Amino acid sequence: MTALPLPLARVLLHPGFRLVFHPRLPFSAQRALLNAFARLQPLPPGTAVQALHLGDRPAERVSVGPASGPGAVLYLHGGGHTVGSPATHRSLAAHLAREIRRPVYLPDYRLAPEHPCPASTQDAFAAFEALTTLEGHSPDTLVLAGDSAGGALALATAQLLAAEGRRPAALVLVSPWTNPNLVADRSRDLVINRRWARACAGAYLGGGDASDARYAPSLGPLAGLPPTYLHANTRELLYTQCLDLAVALRRAGVPLRYAESAVLWHAAQAQAGLVKEAAASVREIGAFLTANWARGRAGSADRDVARSS
Repeated sequence: MTALPLPLARVLLHPGFRLVFHPRLPFSAQRALLNAFARLQPLPPGTAVQALHLGDRPAERVSVGPASGPGAVLYLHGGGHTVGSPATHRSLAAHLAREIRRPVYLPDYRLAPEHPCPASTQDAFAAFEALTTLEGHSPDTLVLAGDSAGGALALATAQLLAAEGRRPAALVLVSPWTNPNLVADRSRDLVINRRWARACAGAYLGGGDASDARYAPSLGPLAGLPPTYLHANTRELLYTQCLDLAVALRRAGVPLRYAESAVLWHAAQAQAGLVKEAAASVREIGAFLTANWARGRAGSADRDVARSS
């Protein structure tokens, strides 16, 4: 499919986002519309999608060609903790899989309001465990990644692992919504709006504690997290929140690659099959991960040499 120029992409996408993320539209209808619109997002040639289960949840393994080395990405889709699915992020996962030449796993984690916090974090943690026990991936070669609410789940899962003395290979946070307690100072951006976000935050919290790091992981411990790639867009509602997270990660000593765009929109990487600038961002994420895996392999080789000396 021919790439859409940025101005045309904005004109075509904005009405759809306004319809889907209308605060008065039931979440069930939002989910159905998102899955329908996802069919318009093309997959790279050679994409293979395998259905499986991770933990107790359905999931997909997305790959493009043979793997070039050990490792994989556990990608947690966005959608305000209330909408989204592997279908809505299959195109993004495939484009990322092509860049890294490794599989990307998309778990179908439980959504609010039917399953408020911490159900989705529990599902993400169980999926990570299943990748190590059932799929044979070494924990230190796995990457936790996600956009928007999925970025928050990736961060929360990494914190749970760190509390056990474990660390994945890297962390990728795309426009992460890491503190639903904060209210944006703008009413909307091209994709999401403040009223919808507040409805999602309430649905996800349920009767829980708003200070729980599984609900707002930016309130949790950040020290000891793996190398992190954080992407934000200057025009999105979460821009200030992302900037604050970048500062906090650096203060905690987390190796950070921070990138921002003045032309893309919230979680635009999901449109990598339609917009060349979004595809370029996915390529940059892929380059970060590939270099990180290479450094990990070099470190392992050095340790093996030291042990044999």
